[in-house]
This record gives sequence, structure tokens and C-alpha cells, in this order.
Amino acid sequence: MPRSAEELLEFGRLREIVCGFNTCAPGRRAVEGLEFSQDRAKLAGEFALIREATEWLRDGNELGFGALADPDPWLTRLEPGASEIAASATVLAPAELLDAASLLDTSAWLNKHFHEGRESFPGLAARAESLADFRHISTAIRKTVLPDGTISDDASPELRRIRGTLARTRDSVQKSLREIQRSRGAEAGEDYVTLRNDRYVIPVRAADRQHSSVKNAIVHGASATGQTVYVEPLIAIELNNKLVQLAEDESAEIARILAAMSDLLRGNAPALRHAADTIAELDSLFARGRYAREYDCALPVFLTNDTGLTHETNVNSSAGARVQLKLDAARHPVLEAALRRDGGRVVPMSLAMGSGETVLVISGPNTGGKTVALKTVGLVVFAAQSGIPVTAQTAELPLFDKVLADIGDEQSIAANLSTFSAHMLNLRGMLAAVTENSLVLVDELGTGTAPEEGAALAVALLEEFRTRHCL
Repeated sequence: MPRSAEELLEFGRLREIVCGFNTCAPGRRAVEGLEFSQDRAKLAGEFALIREATEWLRDGNELGFGALADPDPWLTRLEPGASEIAASATVLAPAELLDAASLLDTSAWLNKHFHEGRESFPGLAARAESLADFRHISTAIRKTVLPDGTISDDASPELRRIRGTLARTRDSVQKSLREIQRSRGAEAGEDYVTLRNDRYVIPVRAADRQHSSVKNAIVHGASATGQTVYVEPLIAIELNNKLVQLAEDESAEIARILAAMSDLLRGNAPALRHAADTIAELDSLFARGRYAREYDCALPVFLTNDTGLTHETNVNSSAGARVQLKLDAARHPVLEAALRRDGGRVVPMSLAMGSGETVLVISGPNTGGKTVALKTVGLVVFAAQSGIPVTAQTAELPLFDKVLADIGDEQSIAANLSTFSAHMLNLRGMLAAVTENSLVLVDELGTGTAPEEGAALAVALLEEFRTRHCL
């Protein structure tokens, strides 16, 4: 299968560069999900929000979500999805509840933070103000789960009662065992109380097993030498049994509390998903804003076909004369990122096509930048129609319905295709798919065969694309 234009133009690499400016996992997924779009309103809205984000950053502000735990794992488990039964039975672990609280707190912070700047940043403020007020849920979780993940005594009156009884019973059994140690004159180093099999026991020399206080005790193990055994005297059995029962009661109460907290979150799952998606969107917008700042990007202006006038809201209307495409000091962002690592810089490229001009042929020597020019135009278009600022001083573009590209050596041994045959196959597919609203990028047209035949073929193909009125 020939590679798509998106692959040939390395749009995935561009998304990776933008992802480097994200601050949380949901935001990275949002950037990774950016796709080529022809939706005028959607692109207009995206770039309006990116403009607000860049202005926010320009004022010395920042917006990051580095402290936000990824909500997707626990939130997906609460949502019905494929199995409503499984979702209704899901009980979140304490650590997951703390992760949920981080989402709730972030949501509340955003709502408050942008409220004051709604006049200057109306789009961002509208996103933040759409978030529900989760403070009561966050307070309940923080009261229930301590920062170290343990369940607080304040989680419920019953848990506090059980733990209080546990503490008193534990003190009682230990006190009783220490009294036995004293009564039988235990030597230093053996006068302690320890746990074996979750029951309190005392160490006794094997030779002292007949002492009245431990004669009928239950043995719970021995030392490595066998000279010491760990016994549970009869007086401690009832208290240890009570401890076991109280521990079970504590576990049951904790399970009930966790289930109640999970149910509280489950009942707000749609609003929580909206909060997670909104935070992802905001992180994606600010990542693109940081990218625009770092790479000196411009927001594209989409042209209309009918009048040639530019509009900040996008896009290309249907039929009519093709208007100009104009790039000023455009740079290939993937190439620029690679050169930056070595201290190099990209030579900017400017290009303009006036109204009615639908074909541009670039010729020149090897390593002269022809392929880079093609890829730069294609990647600028892909970026612009995916809601990513473009690496140029200005960019005026039609809104294309698709980008078709034949760039590079696409020969295939498996398909028994030579380089020339592979190019012909690609070009045939492009001719079948092209419309007057398409962008066509062809590198080294007509090469791979005899020069005379290749030149004739190239002229014929250019003429055919010209008659199709594509760019």
C-alpha cells in the first residue's frame, strides 16, 4: 500500500513536536488526535481559542496540569461503556479516589481562575465555566482518604467506633500477655509480645512449656533453632478472636465507604468526563500556544474562493475561481526541530500563487530545496487544517478537501513494482481522487524512465491536473 500524504509529509512527527508542550496525559491524547478537517466553524473556533491561549502566555501567565493524575483509567471503569453491570459494580481503590480528587480540584481551580479574565479571554472562560462544581465530592474524598492512601477515622462514625474498640482490645491483649511474661519471670530479650498468624503471642523457651501460665497454650511457630516457641496462652484466645472479628468489621466498613465514594463519582460520571475532556482540550490549546511561541508561528488565514477576500473565520467555499495561496517565510517544522538540536537553522521559503494560477513547477539543481519546498507547503496545509499554528510569518490558504502527494521512492519488491511503476500507480490514484478543491504535490514528476518519455508524461500529467482546476 502506498503511504498516505499524511505519512509522506510527516504530520505524525509534527504532532509529536507539539505533544512536547503538553503538561498532562489527556492533553497529549488530544494533540495526538488532531486530524485534517474541512469544518469552517470548527477551525475558526480552534484558532480563536489558540489566539487567546497565546495572549494568555504572552502576559507572563502559564497554565499547566502537571499535578493532574490521568483520569482515564478510573473514569473509564465508572462509565457504563460495554458493560453497565461491570461499571455499577466497580469500586475504586483509595489511590484512584485521590486521583479523582485531583480532577475535581483542577476543575474547581479552572472555574475560579478564568472567571476573573472572562472579558479578555471569553472562549477560555466559557470552557472553564462549563465545568460543574465538584467541591462537595472533593471534600468528601479528602475527608475519607488521607494523602498516604489510608482511610481516615473520620470517614464514618462506625469506622471510628470499630477502630477505637480495636485499639482498646489490642492494648488489653498485649497487657495480659506482658503480665504472663512477668509472672513466669521471662528473661531479658524474651519478655516481649509479637504477632504470628495475625494473633498476639509471646516467645517461650521450649524447656519452659510446662509453666502453668503457658502449659495449654496454642503454639504458632518456633524459632530457627527450635529452642523458642511462640505461643498463644488461653487467656489471650478470646481477645485475639475479638481482634480478628473487629479487623473483619473494619475491612467491611472500609469496603462500604469506598463503594459509597465510587457511587458518588459514578453518579457524576458524565460531568466528570466533560471535565476531563475540557482539561484535555485546554492543555491541547496551550500546548499549541507554546508551540506557536517557541517556533514563531502564525495563525493561518483561510481564503474564500468566490471573492478572494480573507476571513479570520475559515474556509474555502464550494465552486468558483481558485484564489491565491500565499506563504511568507514558511519553514518546515520537523526539519527546524532537527536542525535546532545541532544549532542549525531552516532557510525560510516564501511562495505566492495569484487568482487563477493553479500550477506551480519548481525546478533547480539537486539539494536545492525542491522537495523541502513541496513538503513545507503540504505540512503547512495539514497543520492549518488540523488546528495547529503554522511555521511562517503569514499564511493565507484555501481550505482544501484533501492533500494528495507523491513524494519519494515508493518502489515495492513485494508488489513487484519499480520506482517508476509505483509513481504511476500513485498518480493514477491521485487522478481518481482529485477535485478542484484538492492540493496536489508531486516530486520529480516523470522520472524513473527515459528522459524524453518522462518529460512528455510529466507535461501530460500537469496539463491534466490543470484541467481539473486543482492546485
